[in-house]
Amino acid sequence: MDTPHANGHLEQARAAIRQAMAQWDATDLELVEGSRELLAAAVRDMRAFESAVRDGAVPVSGGLCDTLLTIKQEIVQATRVVDACVAFHRGLAVRIGDAAPGYDAEGRSAGELAGVEPEVHA
Repeated sequence: MDTPHANGHLEQARAAIRQAMAQWDATDLELVEGSRELLAAAVRDMRAFESAVRDGAVPVSGGLCDTLLTIKQEIVQATRVVDACVAFHRGLAVRIGDAAPGYDAEGRSAGELAGVEPEVHA
């Protein structure tokens, strides 16, 4: 992977995080799910970018390390908010007897393929 392509992954990750938080509405479970999907995409893009760094396609600098750490922290923080909201909706559905979508322990809706690694939901 060349540097411009790798940097594209980094920018896509940042854009997905911004979009996930911009569309955030804790009262709308569909938007919560959409935010979770955007954060999962951000994680995939970050992993692709990190692979390019490890492979030497992107030069490593102190600023790059700081940027990667900041983005990872943003993903973790946003994912915790999404997970908490999903848990709230799940608990509310149980209390009122609604048949809302079920989620597994990793935050995926019932029937969804495993596309996010477990550490994202740590």
